[in-house]
Amino acid sequence: MKRIMLLIALFATTMQVANAQKNITISGGVKQIGAESNKMTLWYVDESPSRDNIYKDIDPIGKYALNLNVRWTDNTTDKPFRLFLEGQGYVGGIMGLAFNGGYAYCGTSKGKIRIQPEIGAVLGYCSKGLGEIENNDVYIQVNNTKFQDYTNVSVALRNAYIGLKPGISFVFPAGVEREIGLGVNYQISYKVGFLSFNGTDQDGNQASEIEYLTAKNVGFYVDGYRTDKNPYNPDGLEFKIFYSF
Repeated sequence: MKRIMLLIALFATTMQVANAQKNITISGGVKQIGAESNKMTLWYVDESPSRDNIYKDIDPIGKYALNLNVRWTDNTTDKPFRLFLEGQGYVGGIMGLAFNGGYAYCGTSKGKIRIQPEIGAVLGYCSKGLGEIENNDVYIQVNNTKFQDYTNVSVALRNAYIGLKPGISFVFPAGVEREIGLGVNYQISYKVGFLSFNGTDQDGNQASEIEYLTAKNVGFYVDGYRTDKNPYNPDGLEFKIFYSF
């Protein structure tokens, strides 16, 4: 039953997008990052017989990232609530990608200054590169994946998240079917932290694996205390300027 309802919802959204009068918005701005400022240390030991490992002190990062967003909006003028779908990328002390979809209240008036509230659901991830596991024997093994003999494996600390993203924008007309504006959003989400491993497998193909921060062979410490929380939190305020056409 749940699958049927999901398929119906996806079909309805697809039909709405196909029949809508589209509007594209490009925006850029600053995204707040909740970054740990205390001393951080990470160690990881792999599952190979030689117990390859990484031990690294992690430097604090800045508390902001630059973001770029591209948004599609149903611009049917007789609909006060309008569906939007948005892709986001951000770079700074951490890098990330996210998808945001929801509804904005645009009213039915055209060509007027307006205040536009919105609510959306967000799904994304952020990543911070940590270096490499150095191979000290033949191969590195993460879970059941054996990486190519005599090669190192790159390691990143990541957060996957899903949550809500309300916001409000101040919109000004800038010509026929064109607008500019200022906006602010606040993201709140449920997050899962993990280590990501990338390299070449025994067959010469690109391979990746993950280890959650709760795993026994992962140790993450903040000021000497072990934790399973990623120190890079993508939740918080986002400020943007935008142009719609």
